[in-house]
Amino acid sequence: MKNAESRPPLSPRRHVTELIKWMSTDVYEKDHIIAMALLCAVAGENIFLLGPPGTAKSMVAARLKDVFSHARSFDYLMSRFSTPDEIFGPVSISRLKNNDRYERLTDGYLPEAHVVFLDEIWKAGPSIQNTLLTAINEHTFYNGGVAVKIPMKVLIAASNELPARDEGLEALWDRFMMRMISNCIDSERDFFKMLLSPRLSPAPPAENLLITDELYADWQRQALTVTLTDEVRQAISYVRTRLNKLEADDGNKLRFYISDRRWRKAYGILQTSAFLNDRQSIDLSDFFLLVHSFWNDIDAIPAVVETFAESLTAWLRNEIHELEVNIRRSMKAETPARVTIRPAASTSERHGPKIYDYFYYCLAGHPAGEVYFSKYDYSTLTDNPRQGVMYLDTARRRTMVRAFLPGGQFDAKAQNATDVRQVNLRHSPTGIFIDSVHYPFVVDDDGSIPAPATDKSPKKSASLKNMPVYQRVDAMEKMLADLTRRWNDSVKSTWQSEPNLFLPRADRAVIDKALKEADSLLRTVEVKLKNLRSML
Repeated sequence: MKNAESRPPLSPRRHVTELIKWMSTDVYEKDHIIAMALLCAVAGENIFLLGPPGTAKSMVAARLKDVFSHARSFDYLMSRFSTPDEIFGPVSISRLKNNDRYERLTDGYLPEAHVVFLDEIWKAGPSIQNTLLTAINEHTFYNGGVAVKIPMKVLIAASNELPARDEGLEALWDRFMMRMISNCIDSERDFFKMLLSPRLSPAPPAENLLITDELYADWQRQALTVTLTDEVRQAISYVRTRLNKLEADDGNKLRFYISDRRWRKAYGILQTSAFLNDRQSIDLSDFFLLVHSFWNDIDAIPAVVETFAESLTAWLRNEIHELEVNIRRSMKAETPARVTIRPAASTSERHGPKIYDYFYYCLAGHPAGEVYFSKYDYSTLTDNPRQGVMYLDTARRRTMVRAFLPGGQFDAKAQNATDVRQVNLRHSPTGIFIDSVHYPFVVDDDGSIPAPATDKSPKKSASLKNMPVYQRVDAMEKMLADLTRRWNDSVKSTWQSEPNLFLPRADRAVIDKALKEADSLLRTVEVKLKNLRSML
């Protein structure tokens, strides 16, 4: 014990790294859920796990309880017939009889627990829901007319379905700040490791790793001092604007609605993530975690992911767009005699795929007529075949093609799907292969989709407009050099330093794709500037 006490305290990042490593022992392909559950617990927020039975959802709660010193847990499988007595404790008959007090015996039930796991939570009746809301919102339980503070650090809820609409579950659903999908093991290697692993619980974590009440309170206090950078502020503004537009275009069905309260709570999670990663300010790797907070149904996830991916580079794309506008103006300013005639670019070089309803490409020449494919699904395709599905969307009255994510399932009812059939999909630079037949995307008329403007967009067009062309090119080359330097500095500080402990690998793949696309845009505008220089 003396040696343990003499050890220097671990940094928050090292401490959390060791805890995630211990919690993930003999648990496969769930490290991202485990990490997110720990983040929620330290931030004092709740997490919802969506997935079929038998995907280690309850194990996450059990492991989480063991990382807190002297913590108690409560877990329960809900049903339509569950009563408040089973969750909050039975009524004390003796106190009711002798003292005329309606008081519950809470020992061993939710009001006494630090970590709570409720399976099939949407089956809870209204009386349970109302008491849960008070416990979540105020961390208070009213027992015998007395308000009692409860020690609950995190509520982990699970279900194989989302809450039904118009059944009064919206308020409870909104209280789960993180929403994670828990699927079966996808990798064959991990699957057989799971089969062959010993069926023994791991040894308890080392005592110096346990989170005491004092350490927990200290972490929360220090997290409040974490600041917000301008880069993240711009990304937040982009996402807010984009989600508001999506919600309006969707008919205000609350699929993309994010309340001010949710934003406020999300900010607390971002502060906690930055602090536990040993940083004093929130960066974009923290911000991207909110893709797991800002979706309200499965069908909205691709749009939310795409919005957050765009937000990472929105400022860069906007400044590149400003440069390209000036390049086009400068080319028009040149006399025809000075312009070098170059071979015409191919259609695929001049035009990009046309975007429909913000999220879809249309396949050209498909025998079924107008067939649409998700932009997000396209970003996940590779040269290796991927299973997908083709169906008629009766709500949108159009034929759709969707790709399956590994371990994913297709919910025909939720997608309003009829005439469903499975297909094999593969990536093509100009479209997709469906069952080995190539279908190119319908191309846009001008091939360019400018990035939405942000508050930080440069206002240099007016000053460049009145310059002679050669001075304008000099100025634009300096602007591009400065833009490239700022972009590289941003990438290096955020994405090439120590990885965020809570960022799932699948998210990093989406981010890497967005960064590569941004690099490509920079190279393209550099070539355009060189071509313009050669005309002078």
